[in-house]
Amino acid sequence: MRKFLEKKDLLVFFVFLAIVIFPFIVPKNIGNKVVVEGRDFKKILSKPGIYDIVENGKFLMKVEFTGEKVRVVESTCPLKICVKTGWVGPGGTIVCVPNEVIIYFEGKTDYDIETW
Repeated sequence: MRKFLEKKDLLVFFVFLAIVIFPFIVPKNIGNKVVVEGRDFKKILSKPGIYDIVENGKFLMKVEFTGEKVRVVESTCPLKICVKTGWVGPGGTIVCVPNEVIIYFEGKTDYDIETW
């Protein structure tokens, strides 16, 4: 005769419960803001668009943000590795070493400008 609840049934129940609860645990607004951080500035991009990144009056780069992903369109650095990185979504990071700029989605990384 079969028991009312076996280990396998409990496992299925907890997996189902985890799937149902997971969307409520994960913050919903992660990934909709991008932080562009340089040596002397920190800029938060929250609306889609193309932004010029300027530090102390000097143009560093042009960043495009779609609301879900970000990329560097133009940069003054010599190798353009930040431009070649292409589109980056939440969890991704763009680093431009010559300009000392790091671009990441808010709440997704523990990087700071002091890491240089």
